[in-house]
Amino acid sequence: MAAANPAESLRGEASCSICLDYFTDPVTTDCGHNFCRSCITQSWEGRDTDFSCPQCRAMSPQRNLRPNRQLANVTEIAKKLSQCSVRPKEENLCEEHEEKLKLFCEEDQKMICLICRESRDHRSHSVIPIEEAVQEYKEKLKMHLEPLRKDLEDLLKFKSTEEKKAEELRRETEIKRQKVESDFEELHRFLNKEKQILLSRLEKILQKIGEHVTQLEEQSSSLTQLITEMEEKSQQPAIELLKDVKDSLSRCQKIKFPEPKAFSSDLKMDFELSYPQQLKKLITKFGGLDWWMKCGRYSVNVTLDPETAAPYLVLSEDRKSVRRGNTRQNVPDTPQRFDTYPCVLGSEGFTSGRHYWEVEVGDKPNCTLGVCEDSVRRKRKMKVSPKDGYWTVVLSDVLGFWGFSPETLFPLSERPRAVGILLDFQAGKVSFYDADNKSYFFTFTHTFTGKLRPFFINYCELPLRIRSVPV
Repeated sequence: MAAANPAESLRGEASCSICLDYFTDPVTTDCGHNFCRSCITQSWEGRDTDFSCPQCRAMSPQRNLRPNRQLANVTEIAKKLSQCSVRPKEENLCEEHEEKLKLFCEEDQKMICLICRESRDHRSHSVIPIEEAVQEYKEKLKMHLEPLRKDLEDLLKFKSTEEKKAEELRRETEIKRQKVESDFEELHRFLNKEKQILLSRLEKILQKIGEHVTQLEEQSSSLTQLITEMEEKSQQPAIELLKDVKDSLSRCQKIKFPEPKAFSSDLKMDFELSYPQQLKKLITKFGGLDWWMKCGRYSVNVTLDPETAAPYLVLSEDRKSVRRGNTRQNVPDTPQRFDTYPCVLGSEGFTSGRHYWEVEVGDKPNCTLGVCEDSVRRKRKMKVSPKDGYWTVVLSDVLGFWGFSPETLFPLSERPRAVGILLDFQAGKVSFYDADNKSYFFTFTHTFTGKLRPFFINYCELPLRIRSVPV
């Protein structure tokens, strides 16, 4: 917009943005902005590098100030023009008394003249000369400008850091995208190869079956012809029948065919024996992808809540592992702490979504893992069962079994060394996996209404450890 007063516009162009007064010894920064030498020097005080422009925040690695003599001349001209400008505008006359505004009313926050000072409106107010008010409010503005500049500087630094993080994340995302595309291309090639192998095997089976049927047809045709000849021979008169009877009998004795074999059954069995091996390859190949689709992408960082840990439990500093100690810990007996069994809850609570975590149980576990309602009983006797708000897997090296309930117990030789737990809150499911080979074990179903938390019991001095799940 065009300026209403050219003199005021010139004054603005000839004023320093730091002190808001006419330039004194103006200098220019690398970005082209101008400041009083003393103002910019004070603004950069204590810095050796990363000099930022107070006006545009452009960064410069070194202090580089160039005197702007032309701007200094323009500033002197602006000062003289300001002194010679139109009197009413310069003197700022009072609209009511047409007297020069010399005072500032602090209550009404306005400039007044000497007559206004004696009026009823301002007689009881605190009034100071305009020059003092200007100086006072300049100081106040400077005091407010410094923290604002500091806030802007901090924000710009934070923005720079976030931009670097975003760039790193973009690079990582691109690498993962390329890897996903490469993996799926590899799977596609693998499937096509397996498809061709299986189709080729089927073609060979059909070819062998055809050859076998042709052979049987030729043998049946030869037998049919011989039988017809022998039947005709047997119907001949005695003299004709006995004439070549020896040759006829010899032909019957000489003709022999291999015992028919059920080639089709053998070939079918051969295919059925080999096909599961092909499927096994596919399952092995797709196992990781299937597990990631079902569990891995929902992985959460679970930590242990020391406020719920029973007194005999010892938690690691990173709150990722727990073991049973030999002595009772000196901890406060709060309502949220378990006191009878060596139980501890995860710090995280879940009221929606899907969440997956894994727990290393080792070679000789004696523990219980799963989820429970946040409101379960924590004092004295408690029963760990679904109807009491617990959905868990039990592993007992002492008793020699592991399982999910009294109805689903398995020999210990089949137990996993690490257990994966997938909570699907909306679906009302808690599923358990062998975390090492990504195989599925068991699922509890229930309608969840309250907050659920990871649940751990460890009767053993060997630690249970929550491990990081690759995403």
